[in-house]
Amino acid sequence: MTREPYDFILETIERAGNRLLELRDQGFTTEGKGGDSKDTVTTVDREIDAFLTMSVQAAFPDHAIYSEEGTGVRNTSPYQWVIDPIDGSSNFSRGIPHYAVCLGLLENGIPIVGAVYNPVTKELFSFKKGEGAFLNGRPISVLPTQNLNEAFILFHAGRRGDLQTWGGESYRRLLQAARKTGNLSSTALDTCFVAAGRVEASVYGTYSTLDVAAAIGILKEAGGVVADADGNDPALSSDAQRIFVANNPSILDALRTCLES
Repeated sequence: MTREPYDFILETIERAGNRLLELRDQGFTTEGKGGDSKDTVTTVDREIDAFLTMSVQAAFPDHAIYSEEGTGVRNTSPYQWVIDPIDGSSNFSRGIPHYAVCLGLLENGIPIVGAVYNPVTKELFSFKKGEGAFLNGRPISVLPTQNLNEAFILFHAGRRGDLQTWGGESYRRLLQAARKTGNLSSTALDTCFVAAGRVEASVYGTYSTLDVAAAIGILKEAGGVVADADGNDPALSSDAQRIFVANNPSILDALRTCLES
């Protein structure tokens, strides 16, 4: 590799964030992705996606690229870049300042470096595999909480109709079992909030792990854990999965017992 990927990510994601704010202030249009009015995409998503894709191609021309917006480059390289231009597009479209640009690099399917950047708050979460997770350059780590009744849990059932019964029952159970619940609606930032010790866990009925692989890398480097509905370490995939993100195995197991039993 001709450039050090971590430094490239930090530089590029901040440039993307600055450009995102410029485009936001110029005005944009919003539509439903694939005709689904509940799946928001904006013209800014597409422009930031193009910027990130072209930046990666210019710096690492032999690498594969996957983007949440469907663009990318496929080849046989062991290195694959993963892009989500705006994680939290619905928040962005409504002026809610909880959204982020995501950029990460996988080696043989394993996240090795990545970052999640909220350009409004200027919070830049990042990680290097084996070297730690950081917020604006300072190390971060998960909370030590062991009991679910002391935990703040973020919960988002998802848009799909088949999840409505599970979502309603799960929320009722969490209201009884957890200290506090909330819904912030950005999978990447929510995961980073667990990594940074702001909340203990996040549960998503639909979570595309490949889109926000950088956030999962940040979580694990900060000492956190992630599992699918069966309790396994989930594969990185563009398919929506039920995902549990937690500060430690005790909270993870308690959540799964609470919501999956």
